[in-house]
Amino acid sequence: MTLRQEQPIVPSVFDQSTAGFHQSLLQAGQRLVVDSAGQRQAPPLNPDVLCQNVLYPILDRLGISRRSGASGFHTFRHSAASILNERTGNLKLAQRLLGHSTVDMTANVYTHTPAESEREAALAIELAI
Repeated sequence: MTLRQEQPIVPSVFDQSTAGFHQSLLQAGQRLVVDSAGQRQAPPLNPDVLCQNVLYPILDRLGISRRSGASGFHTFRHSAASILNERTGNLKLAQRLLGHSTVDMTANVYTHTPAESEREAALAIELAI
């Protein structure tokens, strides 16, 4: 079962992500699955092929290193949760946007603490004592 959930996205992020996506598809000789009118233009893309032909070339062009099993599209969910938590401190918001049934799932599986935050916490404790 596939769930669809609309998510807010700022225009600049949308424009950058879709431009890179379209360019990578063209370079890979692929067509969009649907056109702007919603008409099917090609069969659905295989996620593995999509990673190989679209995501990985974008990561390579940006100089972002890839790790086996940790560089797929699902990684963006972890990044989104971590960024939202770091910037807003609102895990409930991250939970809602990711569509998790519990905040525990978001907190314990999807959010990751940057090393810099851990150093800042250690310094804060040191200064307090």
